[in-house]
Formats: sequence, structure tokens, C-alpha cells
Amino acid sequence: MSFKFNPNAGEEKKFVSKAGTYQATVSAAKIDWLPPRSDLMMRLTFTTTDGEMCFGEIFAKPDKDGGHSRLESFLASTATEDEVKRYIDSGNIEVDEDFIRMISERSVGRHLKIKVTERKYLKKDGSEGVSYSASFFNRLPDGPEGPF
Repeated sequence: MSFKFNPNAGEEKKFVSKAGTYQATVSAAKIDWLPPRSDLMMRLTFTTTDGEMCFGEIFAKPDKDGGHSRLESFLASTATEDEVKRYIDSGNIEVDEDFIRMISERSVGRHLKIKVTERKYLKKDGSEGVSYSASFFNRLPDGPEGPF
């Protein structure tokens, strides 16, 4: 058995503990296939300016209305001015594994505003739990590479 060493493993992690709007940096992103329907998705980790972590997921499949609103808002929020121009000039964007991989890789280290929402769920022991996740994305006034 093996593992990849994490030099920050001993540090205590703080997580977002209430719904709200936060300025954040994309600190990690990976793509994954979610069973049972094999839906392609991006799993994102955000770190707020206060050092709190939050997670979010964006699926490659279209929304119920046929659009890609969450993917599009994340793309617009984390794109540089040059990337925005390229996306507009390209016309229709094909949402496939290569595109999702490119977006997830280029987003790490970019700044944006996230809206964190609360979701209640039932734990295995029958008690109620609360989780917080990044659900909506907005561009910062200085763009994705602006200073914090």
C-alpha cells in the first residue's frame, strides 16, 4: 500500500459553518464519474479569505432546462479576460471530458465569490445533520486573478 504525503496533514482544518457569500480561491479541483449513472462532474474545494474550506460540485450534464447554468457561471467567474474572449469567439462549447478537465485544471488558484447554501440531511444514526456547499458562483470586480 502507498499514499501521497501531505505536509499539511497535521494542521486543523476549518470549514464554512454558515450559509452566506464568501470571497474564495479554488484550492483544489478534480473530475470524477459519479455512479450509478456515470455522470461526469467536477469536485471543487474552495478556501475563503478567512481560511475556511468549502466544497462544491458541478455536473457536466445539462440542467433540467437543457442549459449549463452552474458550469457557465463557474466558467465566467474564473475566466481571465483573454479566456472570456476565446470562449465567446468559439461559438458553441462542447461539454465533454476534455473540456471539464481543462476547466478544473485551470481554475485552481483563481479567485471568485461563492454563495454557500445549507442542506439538511439524515445521518446514518437517524439524527439530522447540516452540510454547507458552494452552490452559486460570481466574478470578483478585479477578476479571477485579482488580489485578496
